[in-house]
Amino acid sequence: MEYNREVPRSYSFEEVKQRIIDALRQSESGLSGIEIAEKTGINRVTVTKYLNILETMGIIRRRSMGPVNIWYIQHGVDLSSKDLLELQQAYMDVLFAYDEDRARTLLLNAIHSNIDPMLLISDVVIPTVNTAGELYARGRMGAMDIMLVTNLAIESLELIKFNAERGEIKRDAHAVFISMHEDGRDVIDMKAASIAFYIKGWNTFPLGNVAQQTGIFFDIDIVRFINRIWRDRGRRGMVVLYISPARGEIATLNELIRSVKEKLERSMLVIAGGKALDRPEGREKDGDTDKGMEKEVTKEKERHGGRGGDLKDAGYAPYIDYYAADVVKAVEWAERMYRSLRL
Repeated sequence: MEYNREVPRSYSFEEVKQRIIDALRQSESGLSGIEIAEKTGINRVTVTKYLNILETMGIIRRRSMGPVNIWYIQHGVDLSSKDLLELQQAYMDVLFAYDEDRARTLLLNAIHSNIDPMLLISDVVIPTVNTAGELYARGRMGAMDIMLVTNLAIESLELIKFNAERGEIKRDAHAVFISMHEDGRDVIDMKAASIAFYIKGWNTFPLGNVAQQTGIFFDIDIVRFINRIWRDRGRRGMVVLYISPARGEIATLNELIRSVKEKLERSMLVIAGGKALDRPEGREKDGDTDKGMEKEVTKEKERHGGRGGDLKDAGYAPYIDYYAADVVKAVEWAERMYRSLRL
């Protein structure tokens, strides 16, 4: 595809990146900066800036031909015949050897071999971090070791985010992500979820670890932030709040969400995710959630007299809409709820 006009300043990085990649994919021998500018409709100065950024991210490569740089996509080894278990073991081997370059190459080859990036997140990167956590708990991995492995895994997730083909952008689907772990190490649960939603085309807002911010006005801060999202985007669509909670803190989390939902100008859905969950994965509220979040929130409030109710009697925290230790299941549920809202 060729573009006949320059990219306006309001275009996102994702759109510029996709134009450059589309142009390079159509040329097996690579293209010069001038040729890329012509094919994308982006001026040469802007092209040069983005080419350097994409090279730093490992998405494209350059080859010097005298005074001219030729840019291309390095597809590498075809991994399409590998199963996910083999990929996970290979990734774990290089990550535990602290070999960042080989980890990057492995994931790039997997993406270029059309392996589902969602599965790379849920079945390759996350299990490796979980294994590191188990080794640390058994005393077979030191604190510095697990910190490095976790940081390398976060870089891997970023690599997947910026190299995977993003789905159609949902202008009216927004997701906010926070982690509430005291040690901050399990922030990777939140990171993985935010990138998975991003790949599916959601507008994502990863806020990071908020364990030190959960004071008396924390619920008000969340409300202000989410209301601003709605105001800035014309009060349209759906907002999902994805929380990676601290272990054993579901009851406390439920009370926080109760307060947030009561103060919000509109309804939102809440996913509790990550491996710290002590509730059944996939457990939804009672009732037909496919009829839309507005009706479900009202139904739950009526059921419990406007309060959270007794967790022991309810069997779960009623203000949390979905439990998902698996990132893919969290996204699938949110996508299903989004589709039901638009029907």
